[in-house]
Amino acid sequence: MRMLPDRGLLLGIVLVLLIRVPVSLKAAQMADSTIEGRILSILSGYGQDPTNWGVQVRSLERGDNLVSLNTRRLFMPASNLKLIVTAAALDGLGPDFRYKTTVMADGEIITADSLLKGSLIVRGSGDPTISDRFYPSVTTVWEQLACQVARAGIRRITGSLVVDNTLFEAPFLAKGWGWEDLMWWYAAPVSALAYNDNCIDVEIFPAPRVGEPPEMRIKPKGSRIQLINQALTVESRQDDHLIFSRNTPGDGIALKGGIYKGSLGFLEHVAVDSPAKFAGNAFADALASLGVRIDGPITVLEALSDSADYLDRSPLILAQHVSVPLSEIVHVINKRSHNFYAEQLLFTLGAYLGKKGSFAEGIEVEKRFLQKIGLDTRELSLEDGSGLSRLNLVTPGTFVTLLAYMDSHPAREEFFSSLKVGGKDNGLQSMHNTQAEGNIYAKTGYISSVMGLSGYARTADGEPVAFSILGNNWLISRSAASRLIRDVCVAIAEFSRRSLP
Repeated sequence: MRMLPDRGLLLGIVLVLLIRVPVSLKAAQMADSTIEGRILSILSGYGQDPTNWGVQVRSLERGDNLVSLNTRRLFMPASNLKLIVTAAALDGLGPDFRYKTTVMADGEIITADSLLKGSLIVRGSGDPTISDRFYPSVTTVWEQLACQVARAGIRRITGSLVVDNTLFEAPFLAKGWGWEDLMWWYAAPVSALAYNDNCIDVEIFPAPRVGEPPEMRIKPKGSRIQLINQALTVESRQDDHLIFSRNTPGDGIALKGGIYKGSLGFLEHVAVDSPAKFAGNAFADALASLGVRIDGPITVLEALSDSADYLDRSPLILAQHVSVPLSEIVHVINKRSHNFYAEQLLFTLGAYLGKKGSFAEGIEVEKRFLQKIGLDTRELSLEDGSGLSRLNLVTPGTFVTLLAYMDSHPAREEFFSSLKVGGKDNGLQSMHNTQAEGNIYAKTGYISSVMGLSGYARTADGEPVAFSILGNNWLISRSAASRLIRDVCVAIAEFSRRSLP
């Protein structure tokens, strides 16, 4: 006889099968109702492979992760990287740190003859703010320094105007910056003595008649930058296309192409390739306007080729300019996403807290800070301070850990207020009239096929969280990627623990 199964065993199998099916369905429903499930649904809605995006959301009250999607995967961070340099600077230098640009007399002052028998030296400290961003005009700082020199009774300098640019060391352009970027303001080179963001502003206007070269104006005036005007005023709008080019460092800037006869004009911000000389010329002009004559040339001391041995002679300090505090500089870096300010600050970290002002040494200071807050710096790659380099690689978890640390830092308010506000600031305005408006405080980031947003948020329960959203290698439009990140932020702001199944 065949052995028949026990009736009790059959009943048990049936009950298990009946129970397992609804339990599995309920688990799937629970996954879809969680914030991570909602974010995966958003990625799917934009046709995105989840492996190209990393998202982490961590409660600052409970310490648990509400979302953990590819949190240890390396992504290009774009300008999210500025969070590291600003946090490291606030931690190491303090929010009240200020730069000092100093003018010294290397020689004997003969008061009776209003004469400096020797050279006048202006020493750069890395200050990125000598411009009209914080002062009434672009030349205000140079005019104030020149006035102090004149008040010291000096009307003639027999030697040179020496520009000491030695605090920072070459290279001044980072690895991974695209050659096509080097012409423009967002890739301006670093320098210990900087002026007008190390850029000139070029305005172009059509000529009165077609076929004539357009009018070009340079600001600041007296910049001594050679402009080669090879462009023409054109009849048709279709030919309205201007091209800037510079073959090699030191060459003049060429303008080619055409400008439409009815154009209102164009404004471009072009990086200078000799920023220390650029600044020295501006200071010399300010001195000349007060009748202070310099017999010798403008000489630039560079770190690798010259030495500042005049310091051994204890020169007399004639004038000094003190910058705005670091808290205001950090505001420019994060709120305006200013690359030049970020790179100047990175070199400052190396010069003041490391061995020298350079990309490499500034990054070493950053890594020591990251190690202090518990991060393994072997799991990231840093090449600059701004995030312009495509060789930077950082995980979403790195940013969330940094943000959580800064939330309880003594400089928390300075750091927090430097971030853009959802629905209000440029770059996050699409969050207007959503739950994310006023509940997101974050740093934006974008380079081609790279977009990120990292910062703080408040959920629907009022719970504070730190988050990082990084996307790489997507083929959707930039506007679509921006909307995707907006939708993720709305999901975070609408999240409530009370709604969890």
